[in-house]
Amino acid sequence: MKRTFTLILLLICIASFDTYAQKQPQIQDASVYAPANIKVDGKLNEWQNPFINPQKFNGFLSAFNTTNRIYYTMANDDKNLYLTVRGLGNGVSKKLLAGGMTLTISHAEKNKRAKDPSNVAITFPMPQDPKTTAEIMGEINQIQDYLDDTVANRKDIDTVNAIANKWIIKAAKEIRIIGVKEITDPVVSVYNTEGIKAAMQFIKVQAAIEIAIPLKYLGLSVDNPSFSYNIRIDAVPEASGGAPVKINISAPVPDVEKMTFGPDARVPAVNPNSAYAWNPTDFWGEYTLAKKP
Repeated sequence: MKRTFTLILLLICIASFDTYAQKQPQIQDASVYAPANIKVDGKLNEWQNPFINPQKFNGFLSAFNTTNRIYYTMANDDKNLYLTVRGLGNGVSKKLLAGGMTLTISHAEKNKRAKDPSNVAITFPMPQDPKTTAEIMGEINQIQDYLDDTVANRKDIDTVNAIANKWIIKAAKEIRIIGVKEITDPVVSVYNTEGIKAAMQFIKVQAAIEIAIPLKYLGLSVDNPSFSYNIRIDAVPEASGGAPVKINISAPVPDVEKMTFGPDARVPAVNPNSAYAWNPTDFWGEYTLAKKP
């Protein structure tokens, strides 16, 4: 009975992230033509109200994926594909910094897309060293995860954001690019002349990332508008050596009454936040280029 109760508590905790995005799809379900004023600066000013209290839902980005713990929007205009990401919580901020985030674009069939040699992969931010990650997160951790943006809190929030963003500007200076034939150097500066843009900032102590890639590098056009994409956040390196128990942090809670336990059954005491940090997380989606309104 005790083991059953412990399992229930663990599984409820694991599934709790679903409550943050009850009105958001897990995977973006519509094409989005990018705002005319879009600017890749990590500030997200072109998106409607993306940083309200997490218990409210109006105005967030197109989807909330519980596996990666990110809100995101995939969008395009006639020249570029854009990915806008906003993390939820300090755990994803640390994982983004320490493990890095990779966007992969694939034209292959579903059963072949994960390892297709023609895939294009863009990594930003690239993984930061433990010292840099600790320095940035040391600032962010001064403010609780979901602090409301009230007049009383705004000064503290703005101060922490400003300090953390100075670190980010110094640290996140490079983009890794794999699979673009026109770009032979696998790592380019964020100030590159190839037209690939990326920026990361903290807004209300939540990580925000924007990436833009010219469609010509992705083999995309009005004649070839559809593709699959994968968004992956790699494990925190210093935590990944701990032989973690792997669990699906976005899985629904099973019916415990229908589960059976042997005499030696054990329920692993796994903190879902640790499991999230220890393991790479990713998901696949599909997108078709939006036409200009």
